[in-house]
Amino acid sequence: MKLVIAEYLRTLKERDELDRLLPDLLMEMGYVPVARPQKGNREYGVDIAARGQNSETGANELMLLVVKQGDIGRTEWDGRNQSVRQSINEIFDAYLKSHLEPQDQSRNIRIIVATNGELKKTIQLSWSGFVNDNKEKASIEFWGADSIATLIENYLFDEHIFLDEDRRDLRRALALSGDSEYDREDLHRLFLRILDLNNKGGLVNKPKTGKALLKALRIVNLSAQAFAHWALRDDSDSRQGLIAIERAMLWSWHRPQLTDEKSKQKAIAGPFSMIWWGYYRFATDFFVRIQSHCFVENSLARYASNGAESSLIAFDKIGILATIALFNINIFHQRANEEENSFWQTNSVAITDALAAWIQNNGVCSSPCLDRHSQDITLAMFALVLMDKIDIAKEWLRKLFRNIDYAYKAKKYVPIATDSLDDLIEEGGWLGGQATDQMMEMSWTLATLAGWSIILGLDELYSALAKNANEEYPNVCIQLWHPDKDLYRHLYFQPAHFKSGATEAPIHLPPIAQEYHKQMRIILESEFGKVFPESPAVKAGLIALDLIAFRHFSTPVTPALWYSLMHGTSI
Repeated sequence: MKLVIAEYLRTLKERDELDRLLPDLLMEMGYVPVARPQKGNREYGVDIAARGQNSETGANELMLLVVKQGDIGRTEWDGRNQSVRQSINEIFDAYLKSHLEPQDQSRNIRIIVATNGELKKTIQLSWSGFVNDNKEKASIEFWGADSIATLIENYLFDEHIFLDEDRRDLRRALALSGDSEYDREDLHRLFLRILDLNNKGGLVNKPKTGKALLKALRIVNLSAQAFAHWALRDDSDSRQGLIAIERAMLWSWHRPQLTDEKSKQKAIAGPFSMIWWGYYRFATDFFVRIQSHCFVENSLARYASNGAESSLIAFDKIGILATIALFNINIFHQRANEEENSFWQTNSVAITDALAAWIQNNGVCSSPCLDRHSQDITLAMFALVLMDKIDIAKEWLRKLFRNIDYAYKAKKYVPIATDSLDDLIEEGGWLGGQATDQMMEMSWTLATLAGWSIILGLDELYSALAKNANEEYPNVCIQLWHPDKDLYRHLYFQPAHFKSGATEAPIHLPPIAQEYHKQMRIILESEFGKVFPESPAVKAGLIALDLIAFRHFSTPVTPALWYSLMHGTSI
């Protein structure tokens, strides 16, 4: 296990990754962090400060961490700005002279150089001499990847929380992480045990509370990130890692909702925050890996052998790109700092541009093969509209209507009302034959197209859809799902539409767009329209968490949410 952890540590960056993990480790070692890493200049060489009692000597001490990335050689030791030696000298010359609090004056000073690399042999003599020359001022130590991995294994993965069964599940998950067909069941089983959840999302007897719960959330985060890093070895499947991080994030949000308010707030402010930003890291990695492919015409042709396979891949990427874009847009709308706003806006534009290019360069993006792809369509439309790509959204909607209208008329290439890929091949009309009536008996997709036609002001498209639905394929039951207020007991754990809400069916599309507009307003003003503002994620400013949950568990996106765009609402 130590080798697994050390391998994971070596992939972390210094800023916002390694330095966010170390405070949690120190807390488990019995130290209380008094200065955590922040954006901007470091505090006179100190990245992290913590008070505590040395477990070996029993002495009260102030631990000062200097966090670096990678191996420490001659250049990193004393050859550039912010070198290790310079940072330690800053601690001696400034921090210890002017920044010590009165309660720390009598404490032993322990300086730790922490890195996810090693101390190279070329500087070990220089290091030893420096440590010896300054031993009267402070105890100076080096923690490399192996040392930190040992501490993590001893203090985080201890016998009370990371049992043999957990270790076996994690090892099995890591071994299969590079297989794109792997369903991550071992990892999910591990998460459930650590989070004290049963298969229905409820708590088991005697669930963890307080510090034990915080530790459990940290273990879930570390396990998910280790899995994601393992999946990325040798340019393996970055999607596997991202989906694992999503599951860890969603269940780590679900679990605190089941505890008392004080524990919930501590969990959200601490371990969950790390998972939230961990998602950003892996989502960015996923985006960078596929960004260039988005701008290549017919880039899907090289990855799929038939239209059904192309459609599955196309809409999977549409949904993931859309939620990554919406995550960045969410943060962009939450930031007041001009510099940070610019960063998140640039991210949002880049990802939405790639999403638009993916849709425009691959014709199959207008031919969904499963009815649940309506969720991906809605998320992508949401992102395009929020980033003012209205013309692209309209063009895509017209193509979607053209292809789907043809599919229902011809009974071929229909977005079938099942998730079974066997049905897609045998009865869906995607291999040359005609779709069976059973595969065409219901449709969320047609209602999705109708709603977006109203939002985008495409009255003529809506009228054509309403006419053809009533005349050409009248036996298709058009429907939408509207959740109840108990949605949030299920949304972050499993497909919520089987547990909450009601289905609006059959939907009879009136011939005039204005009439359907009125029906949408009625939904907005009803009890269904009051559900989304009650989301715990929305109240915390994390609306993207709900949007990720809709896609991850294939739950239909709450219609009242996207209907609200008729009023110009933004996240």
